[in-house]
Amino acid sequence: MALGLVLLAVWVLVELRASEPLVDVRALAARTTAPFYCAAFLFGVFYFGSQAPNSTFYAADPGATGYGFGLSALSISLVLLPGAVGSVVGSLATAAVARRFGYRPTLMAAFGLVALTFLQFAFLHEEIWQMAAGSAFTGLGIGLALGAMPTVIVEASDPSRTGIAAALYNNVKTLGGAVAGGVFAALLGAFLSPSTGEPGEGGYTALWLAASAAAVIALVATAFSRRREA
Repeated sequence: MALGLVLLAVWVLVELRASEPLVDVRALAARTTAPFYCAAFLFGVFYFGSQAPNSTFYAADPGATGYGFGLSALSISLVLLPGAVGSVVGSLATAAVARRFGYRPTLMAAFGLVALTFLQFAFLHEEIWQMAAGSAFTGLGIGLALGAMPTVIVEASDPSRTGIAAALYNNVKTLGGAVAGGVFAALLGAFLSPSTGEPGEGGYTALWLAASAAAVIALVATAFSRRREA
């Protein structure tokens, strides 16, 4: 980790001094774009970081762990289907919603919806229908965010750097997912049950609360950003 931090610092210096950098580090720190990149990172945290844990929760044997539904792979896919449908609906509806309310308010509403659904997961997860309904609304919020965020970031960037801005968004979002994979796994590991060796129910509750907090912070970052209008 220490070597990685040193290499990161050297890489940042090289990119700052290059006339045509591979990654525009200055754009990540600009006042008009930094809040949106922060939101993109947090989006990656709750979007990518929650996928595997949700599946393992569905697969957990309630007789052994005290939670879960003991579902097969096919049954898990069916329970996750409403989330996929909601994501498609949200993506298709983004332009229409944004025409009426604007892209930044749409993005804020998407983050708010995601925060509420993860909060619902944390406190209401005893029945399959509760998880399936929450998954549908999570997917709707994620679809709206996926449709609105690239536009918001490009509008906040210099017109001559729109391609780089969009690429940075994808990189930062993926980085958030990579970080979440390690953090969420460690979080579940902190709640291991001595009797079963499996994560306890409290680990999943803590994970969903963390995902909800990430969505709330993304909402706040978006709300207080300074945006350059297209």
